[in-house]
Amino acid sequence: MIRSACVCVSRFLDQVLRPIFDRPTRQTTFANNIHFVRRLELYRNLDLLTSTTNFITYDVDDFYTMIPRDGALLALQQLLTKHVDNGKIHGMTINTAMKLANAVLDTNSFVVEDKYYKKIRGGAIGSSFTMTLANIYILK
Repeated sequence: MIRSACVCVSRFLDQVLRPIFDRPTRQTTFANNIHFVRRLELYRNLDLLTSTTNFITYDVDDFYTMIPRDGALLALQQLLTKHVDNGKIHGMTINTAMKLANAVLDTNSFVVEDKYYKKIRGGAIGSSFTMTLANIYILK
């Protein structure tokens, strides 16, 4: 369970930022197995599947905890600048969204043997905002 001071802000950011990320990645992201199969059928019907077609998948161990904070925030800023109309997201400015993202990352911490440690790299595992931010970073 995540007990960060900004857990509600993290959820809010995920709710408003994920749709912005989803728009430019809709054609290359599969939501589930059925979506994947339907996309394969579409590619087959368009004659896009050939004997040289490759399917690639990968998994990076501990990816969410390894993303560089500055790089992820820069990628977020660039995504918002490119894909947000009039510089507003649900009534807030891109600058406000960036400040909230910084606040979430600044409050990431963990406990080992009754000692608190501040995370300086990556985000909290289990945080939906961390997952969205990592996906934005990898898109860049």
